[in-house]
Amino acid sequence: MKLLLNCFSDVAVRMPTVSSKRLASFCRQMGISLNAGLDSRKAFDTCQHLLGKGHTASLSLISRELNAGNALHESIHKCPGTFPPLMSMMVQVGELSGKTESAFIGLADYYDNRVALIRGFVKSVTWPVLQFVIATGVVGLVLFIMGMLLGNGEAGDLLPNWLSEDTLFSKYCGLMLVFYGFAVGIGYGMYMQWLNIEAFVGILSLLPGVKHPFLNLAMSRFCWTFSLVHNAGVDAERSVTMAIKSSGNPVYIKTLEPVLRVIRNNDDFYSAFAKTKTYPASFLSALMTAEQAGTISESLWREAETFRTKAESQLQWLSKVCTGLIYGGVAIFIIIMIFVFYKAFILNPLNTILG
Repeated sequence: MKLLLNCFSDVAVRMPTVSSKRLASFCRQMGISLNAGLDSRKAFDTCQHLLGKGHTASLSLISRELNAGNALHESIHKCPGTFPPLMSMMVQVGELSGKTESAFIGLADYYDNRVALIRGFVKSVTWPVLQFVIATGVVGLVLFIMGMLLGNGEAGDLLPNWLSEDTLFSKYCGLMLVFYGFAVGIGYGMYMQWLNIEAFVGILSLLPGVKHPFLNLAMSRFCWTFSLVHNAGVDAERSVTMAIKSSGNPVYIKTLEPVLRVIRNNDDFYSAFAKTKTYPASFLSALMTAEQAGTISESLWREAETFRTKAESQLQWLSKVCTGLIYGGVAIFIIIMIFVFYKAFILNPLNTILG
């Protein structure tokens, strides 16, 4: 219940941040421009058109800040409605380490990976959702026909009978109207970022049989970010903070403080994550080996790909399960309708005749 209430905690009337697809293009072009020798101001002026036209005021503000001599990460941080927090954090890391172009290339890879994950998820759930919509339409059509056929037989009474407020058809239509209205409202609220999406993800991550693909998606983002920031030479505390927050999953975000406490005691990454008893054993094993071999960035990069592959496979399995449940529900409804029609058109007339 607490997670559900948190879904509405961040409501605000504002434009959503730039899409991951546009961010990937922008970051890659920024990395190329900076690597070619352009300064941050000229590179931003050259690449800002890739962000679209929905954030003109924010982009103008950043241009003015850069012309005034302010740092790029500070300028980006002043526009939270345009850029996500990870952007300003990674750019800050790049500017501090003198590897701003590498930070942008890393961000481009991260957002490309995120686009691939979202596309895979949408592809997996599109067909079951479409089947559900079709099934609800079929159910409504059957109830509509039943309402007409099971009237009192007088043509003049058919219209008020199957459209009256007391019929099953009218109640079903009202229920579906509320259900689809709620679903569309939630979807639009998530798109506009009026709702805390992390709370919805957290709910799904607690459901047995459903949680694994969402946890693996979170681990993929976590490993990608951890690899990028560690490769940029960021200190341990900031690396852990940025990586855990980037997971976007409350299951892992709640481990931030316990992990930081262990890190502050100069323990290694493996010990910090293992003590939470939250992270997958495969990740912990890979991290322990990577720390001993000094290949943390490379190993985490591979782990990110592994978790992404697992998530895509599990989403496909979840899609098949949803399809089976929908088919099963429709089949049960059809069987029930067969018995209802049999009773209405065969048994009842026979009883009337025999009675």
